[in-house]
Amino acid sequence: MGFTDFSEILTWLKANSITKKAAVAAAHDLDALSSVVAAKREGILESILVGDGEKIRTFLAELGEDATAWEIIEEKDDAKAAQIVAQLVADKKADMPMKGLLQTATFMKAVLNKNMGMINDKAIISQSTIFHYRQENRLMLITDCAINVAPDYSMKVQIVQNAVKLCHQLGIEKPKVAIVAPLEQVNPNIQSTVDAAMLTISNLRGQIKGCFVDGPLGFDNAVSLEAVQHKGIKSEVAGRADVLVMPDLAAGNILDKSLRYFSGYTAAGVVSGANVPLIFTSRTDSAENKLNSIVVSVLQALKKDVV
Repeated sequence: MGFTDFSEILTWLKANSITKKAAVAAAHDLDALSSVVAAKREGILESILVGDGEKIRTFLAELGEDATAWEIIEEKDDAKAAQIVAQLVADKKADMPMKGLLQTATFMKAVLNKNMGMINDKAIISQSTIFHYRQENRLMLITDCAINVAPDYSMKVQIVQNAVKLCHQLGIEKPKVAIVAPLEQVNPNIQSTVDAAMLTISNLRGQIKGCFVDGPLGFDNAVSLEAVQHKGIKSEVAGRADVLVMPDLAAGNILDKSLRYFSGYTAAGVVSGANVPLIFTSRTDSAENKLNSIVVSVLQALKKDVV
């Protein structure tokens, strides 16, 4: 049985005395610092803060922290701050980079520089949004919501594999992966249905391991057993998916934000496929969701599955 919510992951990390170190680029952001401070107080994270030192010290004081107890590196230029953070991770002085108040493109350009050793030459990195599905008290994943704009079949294979590895780290032993499309039938004019069928066959033939894959599935048939029964679908995955693989970034991003803003679900945004966790969240994310992202990233940094 895997973790059912973010508080369980945090409790497990604390019980096992696990602490990692993050290097935060453009750390002069109150919400980002709030999550980092909360993680430090929980005992799971130490941090190196890179950015506008004066603002960082002011925010730390507002949060009740003694700034002299924190390692702060002065650098107001966002691109240079991101480069410093990437180098700190490359030099093993930090376990993972974290994005503060800077553009995602600036952050990613620095941390994905091949000279920094955070990615393999042929790796496809992908983002997953993990949310607490309150109705069933469990964690679910949506991928990819932030990195791969219009992935083709081969990219989707790696996106699925990244999500499955993350599920294993969350204690979901054989996740059910739904390949979401506008309809359940394969239609050669709708590429996402073709990709979904190919992914399903690849799983059945053992080319994609450690999970059940089924698709194409409409969103309703991926998450609702009532819809599955109504349409007479027979599937290990339909109606009980752990992972929703979206057809493209636009669909994933819209679903992600709908769950946060309409449904108020708590969530974490994490990246898989790199050699280290990459903590990059939306600048509009709440401090709570940023803390959730740190919690999952610390778990990812263990590089092993939770049994």
